[in-house]
Amino acid sequence: MTSISFRSTILIIPPNDAEGILISQIAEKIGLPILVSKQTHGASLDKGRDYFPIIRKGGYKNVIVVEMPGPKVEARLKKAGIKLVIIDHHHYTGLDRAHSASGKMLPSSLEQFVKMFRLTDAKLGALGFEPLLIRGIGILDRGFIWALQEEKFSKNEIERILNYHDSLLSQLQNPKTEMRKQALVRGAWEKRKKWKSYFIVEINADIQLRPRLSRIVAEKFGKPTSLIIIERKRGLIYVQESDKAMDLFQKFGGFTFGQDRNWGYRNEKRKPHVTLRDIKAIV
Repeated sequence: MTSISFRSTILIIPPNDAEGILISQIAEKIGLPILVSKQTHGASLDKGRDYFPIIRKGGYKNVIVVEMPGPKVEARLKKAGIKLVIIDHHHYTGLDRAHSASGKMLPSSLEQFVKMFRLTDAKLGALGFEPLLIRGIGILDRGFIWALQEEKFSKNEIERILNYHDSLLSQLQNPKTEMRKQALVRGAWEKRKKWKSYFIVEINADIQLRPRLSRIVAEKFGKPTSLIIIERKRGLIYVQESDKAMDLFQKFGGFTFGQDRNWGYRNEKRKPHVTLRDIKAIV
C-alpha cells in the first residue's frame, strides 16, 4: 500500500473507540486522506452517509475501509473499478472478517494498519507517537488486558496503555456526564446476578455499559471473567469471555470480538429477538 499514491487513496473510518481514534490520528500524520463516519459501534457502509459520490469526485482509485462492513456499497465500489481494502477483525452475520483467507485469526485493525503502511517504531516515533503505546492499544483492542499480559507487558506498561486508552476515549466523552455514567455502571454491577460461571449485569439507562463494566470487572478480579451484559435501552446483549461465543454467533448471528471469545447482538425491528432465556439455553 505504501507504493500507492496517497492522492489516489482514501480512508473511511468511524473513530468511535480508542483504536479508531488512533488510526485516524496516524492517518492524518502520514497525510492519508480521510472520510470520517460519525456512526457509533455497529457502523456500516450500507448505513448513513453515501460516500460513493465523494470517492468518484475525488478520483480515488483505492478505498481503505476500517470496521464498517457494508456488502452493498462494497460491491458498488468494486463494480466501479475501485480497489477496496478491508481492515477489520470481527465476525458479523454472514460475514467473516475475523480470519484471513487461510483461516488464521487476524490481528486488530490498528495492528493491520501499522503493518500495511510499514510504520516501524522509528517512523511512529518521528510522527510523534510512542511505539509501545501504539502496540499496546492494538493488542488491547484485539484481546483486552489479558492479551497484554500474554505478550509480557509489565504491570506499569499496562497501566500506561490503559491511561493512554482512556485519554483517547475522553475525546468521545462528555466530562460533565461521564461521572454519572460511571456511577450508573457501578450501580448495575452491584445488582449483578450469578448464573453458573457467569455474572449477569443489566442496565436500563441509554449508555454503553459493556466497555465500562469490563474495566471494573478486570480491576476487581484480575483475570478473564464470564459475563452476560444486557443494555436494554440500546437493544444490545453480550456474552464475554466464553467458549460458547461462536456457538451463539452460529445460532443467532450478531458479531464477535476479542478473538471470538466475545459475542454481541443488537435486537432491532425486523430481526429475531434474542433474550436472556435464549442465551442460557446455549451457554
